[in-house]
Amino acid sequence: MRHQRITALFFAVFILLSTLPALANENGSNQQLSAEMQRLIEQKVDELLAQRLAAIQTDGPHSIAKPTVSKGEQHQMVEDVVQSLTLSGVIEVEANHTKDFDGNSSSGLELATVELAIDAKAHPWVQGHALFLYEEGDDDDVVIDEAFITIGNSEETPFYLSAGRMYVPFGNFATFMISDPLTLEMAETQETAVQVGYGSENWHSALYAFNGDTSEGDDDDSSTIEQYGAHVGYSFEEQSWNIAVDTSYISSLFDSDLLAEEFDTAATGDYIPGFGVQGVLGIGNFTLIGEYIAALEDLDIDGDKINPYTFNLEGAIVVELMGHETAFALAWQGSEDLVGILPEQRFMASVGISLFEDTALTLEYAYDQDYDEHDGGSDDNSKSLTAQLAYEF
Repeated sequence: MRHQRITALFFAVFILLSTLPALANENGSNQQLSAEMQRLIEQKVDELLAQRLAAIQTDGPHSIAKPTVSKGEQHQMVEDVVQSLTLSGVIEVEANHTKDFDGNSSSGLELATVELAIDAKAHPWVQGHALFLYEEGDDDDVVIDEAFITIGNSEETPFYLSAGRMYVPFGNFATFMISDPLTLEMAETQETAVQVGYGSENWHSALYAFNGDTSEGDDDDSSTIEQYGAHVGYSFEEQSWNIAVDTSYISSLFDSDLLAEEFDTAATGDYIPGFGVQGVLGIGNFTLIGEYIAALEDLDIDGDKINPYTFNLEGAIVVELMGHETAFALAWQGSEDLVGILPEQRFMASVGISLFEDTALTLEYAYDQDYDEHDGGSDDNSKSLTAQLAYEF
């Protein structure tokens, strides 16, 4: 109300200045206002102007006595925000030489991956996560790969709630290789989902739901949240060995990123559920990985039924070589009923050297065998050699 009072005073002074000469004339006097009266009026006007100018400089021309924040409080607010943020990411540069199923050779050097993750926890019970991703050749765009909010406090309760864009917990996809395992290529599922989870020292589990691209019956428009899944895992660690087992279920396997793109599953009659299991066994410096993901029902495509699955079997040993931690790994992977999409078999070998802390150089060789001709494949093979320099922070 301060600016209203100042305006009223201005108005009163204006009335006074206008009225006094009239009163003098009405009395038949042509005398001017005394010098003292003029001085008092001008002094009052100067005071009012000074007050108004101070109000504008402090609050702005359209504000009314807004509370201000001290410099100390501003510094504390900035410090609290900075302390609540955690930045992490990875940069991967790759050089490769490939010979495909048709015998064509190619080579290249590319900035394969740039990831920047931002985690913010300004409240003990709320955390925000965003992951920005760039992959050269993929339209050269930076995309929001993940963005979700998690409500929970592991120090108070093992339960949590997450909602947003995420990779739903179907499959585990652990590997020592540069290339993604065939299990990930078939089953990785990115959706806007809601997830309720539980995590303790040994057990972790989750239930989730989302609105995918597939639908049932003759309706080719998926407009309801009908897809769901579950994940349960157990891990145990002793001094010289450890084990981890994960199982996953999803009500619509063909909502995975790859299968939704490759197959027209807008109306499949019924959703095709999927199941996955993975185990990781570590004994000393040796690690064994096994994963299997499959459709639990057949998908009918123009009278032909398919029941796809993928697997990954991998072994690795980590030793110190010339003062650097070095991992040697071998893998055997395969797929079924995915001709023209994935190879029928893949054999891989890799060696990775930790050059510096968080910096690794890895060399990988992959040999792919295509499906037989009577299955619709070429019965040919392809080879690739890839070197990757990666830095994590």
